[in-house]
Amino acid sequence: MDAPSPHRTAFLVFGDLHGRILPAFRFASYWSARTGCDLAGLLQVGDMGYYTDLSHCDKATLRHAKDDPLELGSLDVVVRTDIADRVFNDPNSDFDLWFTAGNHEDFDELKRFARASGKQSDFVVDAYCRVRGIKDGEIHSFGCGLKAAAVWGVDGGGPNARQNLPPRGYIHEKAVDRLAIEAFDVLLIHDAPKDAKRIGYGSDLLLALIELAQPRFAFFGHYSGAGSRIERDYGRTEVYHLAGFELRTRDGHPEPGSVGVLEWNGNESTFTFIDDVDLKPFTRHNWKWV
Repeated sequence: MDAPSPHRTAFLVFGDLHGRILPAFRFASYWSARTGCDLAGLLQVGDMGYYTDLSHCDKATLRHAKDDPLELGSLDVVVRTDIADRVFNDPNSDFDLWFTAGNHEDFDELKRFARASGKQSDFVVDAYCRVRGIKDGEIHSFGCGLKAAAVWGVDGGGPNARQNLPPRGYIHEKAVDRLAIEAFDVLLIHDAPKDAKRIGYGSDLLLALIELAQPRFAFFGHYSGAGSRIERDYGRTEVYHLAGFELRTRDGHPEPGSVGVLEWNGNESTFTFIDDVDLKPFTRHNWKWV
């Protein structure tokens, strides 16, 4: 398990969490302790599974939660809990998480928190002020100089678009228009640019945004299968699909390509997935203690 170069700033980037907020923080603490690398933050590509109450959960989340309580993990951070106290008090856990919204979220609550935050680009959604959404179509600037933009939701116009989502579950053209004329380094999106992962799926709007804005990196989730770089020509932009960090492999360790290291150093920045051998010691069975 190699640590990033000492002159670079490191972030971990996670795929869909579907409630596994505390396991993601715990994995980041574990990785930081193993490598000796301090993290500037965590980035996440939507479907964090953010819900504040069981009555707000969508049907898919409740269905999966019957077999896997980790689906409801956001309930452990929206109020103070013993397990969240233990995770966030870890000395290797001195970082926050920033996310975009997917299609499985409590959008009414996200909108309420976003409005209450005023003019700032991000907003807190948990009792510990450690989990932060980036507003739709806005750019959050980090102290290291990295600028991360977010677009919420999934494609709503194509022949394979998902139906019956809340309005905020779909990509809004206004958010894309705002970002198309801005300069930023990282694009956090939930859906893919058109045809990136599967032919006929994804968003024309996201493809156009990447082609126009040319961020250094674009990260998306939403689709099944191992995470990988999308081997298409996007100009200067490297586009990556991240698998869901759901701990549903045979042994319960993180899925291949579900988390990677962004080493930020301007034009010399790199992104690499964490090797499977370094994922396997961390499982759904030991995440609270490893």
